[in-house]
Amino acid sequence: MRRINKHRRNRHGASSIFLAIIMAALILVECTFVAFVWNLDYALSVNTALKNEVETILADYNRELYSVYGIYAFAIEGVDGECFEKALEINGLTSESELFISGKQRFTCEDLKKAIDSFFWYRGTGFSVKTLVQGYGDMICELDEKGILKEIGQFMQSPAAGYVSKIISGSDKAEDWIKKAGKALNIDELIDEANEIDSLSENYKNAVKDIGLDIDIDIADWEMFLRTLSMFENYMSLLSDDTPEIFAKCNVSYYCAYNFDCFYRPSGDTAINGMSFKALHSKKQGDCEYLITGHKGVPAGLQVASYMYHILIASSILKDYANEKFRNTMYVIALVISEIIAAVSEGAVEIDPRIIRAGLILYCAYIQAAKEYVTVVLYGGRAVIFEYEGNKIVTWNYRDFLYLFCLCTPVDKLLSRSLEVLERDYGELYKGLTLEADFRGNTYSVTKSYQLYE
Repeated sequence: MRRINKHRRNRHGASSIFLAIIMAALILVECTFVAFVWNLDYALSVNTALKNEVETILADYNRELYSVYGIYAFAIEGVDGECFEKALEINGLTSESELFISGKQRFTCEDLKKAIDSFFWYRGTGFSVKTLVQGYGDMICELDEKGILKEIGQFMQSPAAGYVSKIISGSDKAEDWIKKAGKALNIDELIDEANEIDSLSENYKNAVKDIGLDIDIDIADWEMFLRTLSMFENYMSLLSDDTPEIFAKCNVSYYCAYNFDCFYRPSGDTAINGMSFKALHSKKQGDCEYLITGHKGVPAGLQVASYMYHILIASSILKDYANEKFRNTMYVIALVISEIIAAVSEGAVEIDPRIIRAGLILYCAYIQAAKEYVTVVLYGGRAVIFEYEGNKIVTWNYRDFLYLFCLCTPVDKLLSRSLEVLERDYGELYKGLTLEADFRGNTYSVTKSYQLYE
C-alpha cells in the first residue's frame, strides 16, 4: 500500500492563493479608482449643474424692465433649484447635494448709469444738450443784455409797484383811479387808455382763474423768479462744453425726463420704447417730479410747476420786448399810470414811465405765462418759448421742461431716486449671485453676473 505524505505541498494551490491575494489588492485599487472617478464625475456634473442654474437665473431677467428701461436684472424671490436638479438627472445622477445661495449682488446706482449709457449707445445724440440748454441760455443772456431784468428790478423797488399792482389786480376800475386823481386828469381824454388798463386787469384775473392758483400780484414773488433764473443760469456754464461727463449727464437727464411717469403727460406721451405709462402703472405717478425735487406727491408737482411758470414768464417778457408795437402800447399806458400816481400822491411820487412800462410788461408776462401754462398742463400741448413775426420758433412740451430741470439736478440724486422708483415697481433688483452645493465634505460654487455691469 502506497503511503501518502500529508505535508507534501501542491504547487497549483499555492498559485491560486497567491493570485487571490494579488487580485484582492488589484480589485481594491480598481474600486478605489472607480469611486474616485465616480466622485470626480459627480463633482463635474454638480459644477456644470451650478453653471446651468446660474445661467438660467440670469436669463430669467425682467423683460418689461429691459424693454422700457434697458436694465438687465432679476428678482431673487423667483430663484429655485429646479434647473440644478434637472441637469443632474440628464446625466443619470440623483441630487445628493443641497443647493443654496451664498452671495447676492444688488443692482446699484453705478450699474444703472452703465445701463443708461448702453441704452443710449445706439440711439445716437439726437437729444443733445445744445438743442435745449443753449436756447434757454440764450434767452437768459438776452434778458440780461437788454437790461430787461434791471428795469423790472427798479420797478419792483419803486413805489410804483404798489400803485400798479392795485390798478391791475384791484377791484376798482381805471376810471375810478383817474377820478381819484381829481381835476389833474381829464377822464374824457384818457378813456381809451382807461379801457386798456381795465382790459389788462380783466385778463390778469381770468389768467389766475384759469390756472387755479391764487397768485396775488401785490406780492408777486419776484425774488423767487430771480432765484429760479439764477439757479438754471449757474448750470448753463457747466453744460456748455463737450466733456464725457457732460454727455453722461445728458444721457441720465434725458432718460429720467422722458422715461418715467409724470403728473402732466403731454398728448400721446409714452416711454422711450413706445410703451404707454398706463400699462406700467395702475394710476398716474409723479416720478419725474420726484427725481427732480426729491419730494413726493403734490409738493413735487407744485415745485416743478413753479419752475416752469417762471421760465414761461421770462420767455413772455422776451417775446413782448421783441414786439415794438406792444412796447409802444405799454409805454402809452405807463404814461397815464405815471400821471395817475403823481396826481394821487399830490406830486410826492414821480416815476419814470419807462420803469412803469417794465412793470406792466412783467404783469402781462404773468398773464401770458398763465395761458401757456394751461396749454402745457391741462391740454398736454406745447408752450411757445420764442416767436418772431408770428412764427413759433421754439416750443416746449412738459417733457422738455422736465429735461431742462433734470439737467440742473445732480446726477447722483437722479440715479439714486430713479433706482428707488424702479425698485418700488419691480422689487429688489439683483445683477448677479453665487450658488453653492455640498457633496461629501466638499463645497462647489459658481459666481456670475451680467457682463454689462462688469
